[in-house]
Amino acid sequence: MNLPDRIEILRWLYGRLKPRRFLHTLGVEQLAVHLANLHHLSPETASTAALLHDCAKNMSDEELLQICDRSGVDLKPNQEYPQLLHAFAAPVVAQEKFGPLPEDLLNALRFHTTGRAGMSPMEKLIFSADYAEPGREPFPGLLEARELLVSDLGLGTLQILENTVQYLRQKKQKVHFYTLEALQSLRRETQREGREESK
Repeated sequence: MNLPDRIEILRWLYGRLKPRRFLHTLGVEQLAVHLANLHHLSPETASTAALLHDCAKNMSDEELLQICDRSGVDLKPNQEYPQLLHAFAAPVVAQEKFGPLPEDLLNALRFHTTGRAGMSPMEKLIFSADYAEPGREPFPGLLEARELLVSDLGLGTLQILENTVQYLRQKKQKVHFYTLEALQSLRRETQREGREESK
C-alpha cells in the first residue's frame, strides 16, 4: 500500500492547522523519524503517521462528534474527553483525503493521545513523539523520557504513561481508561522482557 506524498500532506495540513499546531506536527515528525531509524521501524510510515496525527485537531467538537459517530466510535465513554475526539476522528479524516492507509498507521493516529493495551511499536513511537517532540516547553520528566526513548522505545513509552497519569491525577483530572490499560499492559510487557533477559 503506497503512502501519500509528504509534500502533498504538508500542503493540505498548512491550510488546515493553526501555525503553532503545524510547527508541533513538524516537531513530532522530526522525532518520530529519528526514533524509527534508531529502532528499526519504517521512517516513511513514521513520517506519514506523525504528519497526520493531528489532522483533525482544529475541527469543531460538533464535526468531530459526527465523524466519530458515523465511523462507529463508542461515544458514550468518551463524552467526558472532548479533547481526545480529534485522535479518534483522525483515521477517518486522513483516509477521506488520501485513501486507504495501513492499519498500523491508522491505529497510531487513533491512539496517539491515550495509548492502549498491546500497543504496536509504531503506536508507541507516535504516542511518544507527540509527547516528547523538540518544540515542547520543558516540564518535569521530559528530558528523562527523551533519553529513555533513544535507548528503549518500550521503557520510554512506559515512562511517558507514568508521567501522564501522575500529572492528570495531580490536576484532579480523569484518566482515560485506554491510558490506564496501556500503562498496565506496558508494565507487564517490560516485566516479562526483564525476566527473559535475566534467564
